[in-house]
Amino acid sequence: MRERLVTPRDVAWMLVLMALALAPRLYWASGIGLSDDFIFRGEVNAVLNKQILPDNQAYRFSWWFPAALSCRIFGLTELGLILPFTVTATLAVGLLYLFGKTLWGRPGGIIAALLLAAYPLDFAWSTMVTNDIVLSFYSALTMLLVLRALAQDDPAWRRRLWALAGVTLWLAYHAKISALLLIPVVAVACLANRQRLDRCALWFLATAVPLFAFSSLFLYVLTGDPLFPYHSELEFQGLAGPLAKVHAISPDVFWYYPQLLFFPDSLGDLVHSVYPHALLLLAAVGIVLGLRSSGVVLGWLIIVFLGMQLAVLPADGVWISGFRNIRHLHVVVYPLVLALTGYLVALRARSPLGAVVLLVALLAFSGWQCVATAQKTQIAFADRRTVCRYLLELPPKPSYADQGIVIWCTVLDPTNGPPKVKELPADAPSRKARIATITSGYVVTGGAREPYYGCPSCITSASELPAGRWRLVQKFPDLVPPVPWREEALRVWEAIEPPAARGG
Repeated sequence: MRERLVTPRDVAWMLVLMALALAPRLYWASGIGLSDDFIFRGEVNAVLNKQILPDNQAYRFSWWFPAALSCRIFGLTELGLILPFTVTATLAVGLLYLFGKTLWGRPGGIIAALLLAAYPLDFAWSTMVTNDIVLSFYSALTMLLVLRALAQDDPAWRRRLWALAGVTLWLAYHAKISALLLIPVVAVACLANRQRLDRCALWFLATAVPLFAFSSLFLYVLTGDPLFPYHSELEFQGLAGPLAKVHAISPDVFWYYPQLLFFPDSLGDLVHSVYPHALLLLAAVGIVLGLRSSGVVLGWLIIVFLGMQLAVLPADGVWISGFRNIRHLHVVVYPLVLALTGYLVALRARSPLGAVVLLVALLAFSGWQCVATAQKTQIAFADRRTVCRYLLELPPKPSYADQGIVIWCTVLDPTNGPPKVKELPADAPSRKARIATITSGYVVTGGAREPYYGCPSCITSASELPAGRWRLVQKFPDLVPPVPWREEALRVWEAIEPPAARGG
C-alpha cells in the first residue's frame, strides 16, 4: 500500500524544518529598505485607502492582497509589510519537503528542505518585500500538483489535483506575468508522463482557461486592455514607446543572471551559494556513475532560466531588456534545489557517507553565505531606521539628509505623514554649497542606505561639513569596517548657530 504524501511523521518533520529555517532568518532579518519598497508600500497604502494604482502592480494581487490584509491587522508598518513574505518563504520549506518526498521519498524531502533553508538568496530576501517569493511559491505548488495528478490512481483525485493546478498557475500569474513560463514546463511534465495522461488532465484547462479569461475580461473593463499585465510591465520598465531603444541591452546586463548563479555579486557574496556548481558537477559525475535527478525538474529549471535570460525585445534595430534585479532570479531557486536534491539522493544510494559529507559541506558553506548576505541589508536598513527614529527625538529643528534617508523616514513613519527631512543634492559640489547656507538644524552623514542599487556617492560625508560650523550630536556604532556601501560611521550633526541667531 502506497504511503500517503502527508503523515503525522511528515507534519512533524515539516514543522521542525520550517522552524530551523525561520529562526536564523528572524535573527538576521532586514525589514524594508530595498529600492522598490517605497513603490510596494505605496501600492499597499492605496489598497488600504480603497484605491488600486493603474500600474504594473495592479494585477499582482497574489502578493498585495495578503500584504494589505497583514497591514490592515498590524498597520502600515515593517511587520505588516514583511510578514506575508516571511510566512510564504517559511511555508515553502514545507512545500519543498513535500515535493522532495513525492519524487524521492522522505530522504528527498528532508534534503530539499535543508538546502532551501540554507539558500542565501531565499534566506536574506525572505525578510524583505520580495514578491518574487510569492511567484516561486505558487509556481512550485503548481508543479507539485501536476506531478501528483500524473501519479494519482484515483480518477476523482486526479481531477481535483489538475483543477487545483490550474488555480495555482493563475495565482502565480497574478504574482508576476513571468509565471507563464510554467506552461511549457507543464507540457514537459505531461510529455514525460504521457502514459499516465488521460481525460482528467482536461480539468487543468477547464479551470485555468476560464480564470485567465476572466482576468483578461476584468482588466479590459477597467483599463480597456485585455493584455494589461504585459503592456504595463513593458511601460513600467520603459520598454514601450519611442524611447524604448535607450534600454539597449549591454553585455553586462545580458550576462547578469549567469554571473549571479556562478560568481559573487557586487558585494562579494554568492547569493546562490555553490548549488549551481554542485549541480553541474554531480550532473557530470552522474554520466559516469549513473546518477540521475528528475528530468521534469531539470526541464523546469532550464526553461525558466532561459525564459528569464532571453527576455529581450527588438526595438528600432536594437535588442532591449528591462532592469535585471538580484531577486528576479528567485524563480529558479526551488527547481535548482530540487534538481540538486535528486542527485544527492542518487549519490546516497551509491555512497551514503559521500552524500552526507557533501550535504554537510554544502549546508556549512551556504550557512556562511546566508549570514554574509543578510548582514549587509540588515546593517544598512538598521542605519536608516535608527537615524529616522533618532531625528524624531531631537528638539524641533530642520533636518537635512540625502534622498535615501528622506524617503525612508517617510516610509517608516507610522502616521504616513509628509516628509519631515529635507533633501540635500545628490552631487557633492551642490551638496556642499547647500550645507554652507544652513544656519540652524541637523545634518545626517555617513552610514549605509541600499547596498545593492543605492547611491553611496549621494551620502553626505562628514568631511563635507565646514569646520567649526557643526557640532557632533551623535555617532552611532560602527557595525562593520569601512566598505564601499558604508564608507564611514553614521553621524548626526547640529549647526552651530551664529551669535546673531542666538540673540547674543
